[in-house]
Parts: sequence; C-alpha cells; structure tokens
Amino acid sequence: MANTCTTNIDLNGNAAVTEWFTNMVQSMKDEELIEQFGSKADSMIDRIGSKWLLKTDWSESYLQVETAWYPPDVFLKNIFAQATAIDSGVTITGRYWDENFDPIGIFEINSSGYHTSETSVDVDWDNEYYWDEEVEPAFEELEL
Repeated sequence: MANTCTTNIDLNGNAAVTEWFTNMVQSMKDEELIEQFGSKADSMIDRIGSKWLLKTDWSESYLQVETAWYPPDVFLKNIFAQATAIDSGVTITGRYWDENFDPIGIFEINSSGYHTSETSVDVDWDNEYYWDEEVEPAFEELEL
C-alpha cells in the first residue's frame, strides 16, 4: 500500500456556496481546514478519514489535498454538510488516486449520499505518457 493519496475536490453549487468554499480553501491552512471540516474525535483517522491531510492546490470551487492511505471521506462529508446549509442543491465531485494508482477512484456527494467507484491501474512506468494513456482512460471508464 502506498502512503500518499491525492484527492481533487470540486464543489458545485450556487454563487453563495461557491464564494464561501473558495474563501475557506484560499485562506485556511491545513490545520484550520481540519478544524473546520473534521469531526470531533480522538484520532485523525476518525476526524477526517485519513492519518494526515495537506492542502496542495486550490482555486474557485476547487481544493486538492494529499492524505495518508485513503481519500478523506469524513472530511468530504463534513464539507458537504456545511455547504448544504448554504445551498441545498450543492454537490461535491472529485477524483482520488494513490501514488501507485492502486486504487484510483471517483466520488460524488449529493442529497442521496456518498458514492464512489474505484479500480486499480498497473501503469508502465517506462511510458512517459502513462497518465494520458493509462490513468486517464481508467478514470473515464469509472461510473457512479
């Protein structure tokens, strides 16, 4: 099992929830995001769904994080719960992959719950275009 999992998070909603989320992810540091979107629990795994979390990229309605082992499902569900207070029609979608592409997955959180689909990709590391030719097509085949 690889240690690092990258998760891309896209928030889809009205202007108010978009502005709220964008302001949060742009201004907050890792610890502040965990405090805002983590559950009350003794262990980090129970708080966010992973051992640790680092914010690595962000833009309007978008956040990328790196975590240990798994996508931060508790963190994602808590973002959704707070966002629905602003926009009841909000959805959160995204992708995740670990550093060895075992697994890669997609997710969506909406009013019907948290939905995921995943697979594994045994990439040819000698292929300099492995992402475009092997990983991206595997993502495109996943369905929720």
